[in-house]
Amino acid sequence: MKKYKFNLILGIASVGIFILLIIFTHGWMDLIHQMKNLHIQWLIAAIFSMFLYWVCEARILQVTVFLMKKDYKFKEAFKVTLIGQYFNSITPFASGGQPMQLYALTKQGVAAGKAGSALMIKFIMYQSILTIYSLVLIFWKLDFFRRKTSNLFYLIGVGFLVHASVIVCLIIFSKYRKLTHKFIMILSKILRKFKFVKNVSKLETDINQNLDQFHDNMQIAKHSKGLIFEAAIYTTLQLTIYFIIPYFIYLSFGMKGASIGSMIAGTAFIMMITAVIPSPGAMGGAEGAFYVCFSLFFAASNIMAGILLWRLITFYSCIIFGFYALKKK
Repeated sequence: MKKYKFNLILGIASVGIFILLIIFTHGWMDLIHQMKNLHIQWLIAAIFSMFLYWVCEARILQVTVFLMKKDYKFKEAFKVTLIGQYFNSITPFASGGQPMQLYALTKQGVAAGKAGSALMIKFIMYQSILTIYSLVLIFWKLDFFRRKTSNLFYLIGVGFLVHASVIVCLIIFSKYRKLTHKFIMILSKILRKFKFVKNVSKLETDINQNLDQFHDNMQIAKHSKGLIFEAAIYTTLQLTIYFIIPYFIYLSFGMKGASIGSMIAGTAFIMMITAVIPSPGAMGGAEGAFYVCFSLFFAASNIMAGILLWRLITFYSCIIFGFYALKKK
């Protein structure tokens, strides 16, 4: 838990440093002037979009858990969603969200094997749709971004490979029972050799039992195509809502001229790049990618304020509300 508190402090410090950067580069009065002259209706639209993003995420979780537990409530799913958002934001490569969601689900009475299956289905679906959706958008505006951001364009390819590799590994893990058990055996041998765990045999037995339940639940999911399709629709809607947030921020500064399609594709561009940024919440990399991409649309005088608003809405809100959900009983 100390590690998570450190990451939380790091996140809060980073926004403070970012505000100071804006002040020293553009001046305090300039920042206040920009914020005072925002078109509030578009800023509200951006904030509401983030809330809808969480709602869609919670509904997707409810649908996937519903495959295994028929009485799972939306309120419970929304809490687990915010907890996942919090730990995704404060851990490198967003690696902490899934384990903590698994823990939260078990605390809500969902069996570990069932919770793992639901989260795996949800994660594979999210990664697959994100990768395909982002590539479609990027190729749609390929010439534009290749001309304007040629120095960083190769990172999109790296990001795509990262997402594709994760998807392939997860599908293999979820589909091939024997291969998964062999992997567990290899892992247990490593644990025995280096003595990372005291009772390796017990851990191996527990993991194998949960894996058996996990694979059985994955078979159940295969025969629930209607619910899987519903979750896929919500995932596509969720990503569309997230992709459009920078456009609303752009409109809040009273700017016009940029096409909504180009800006949505720009957010997809950023998400592919941030996949290879190891820092918690892709701090530093996300801001840099936003600057490179959206300086093509934003005026030079408000690009920094635009980055600040974007990160407050899409990143720091996850930390604030996720932390509240984590502490609430």
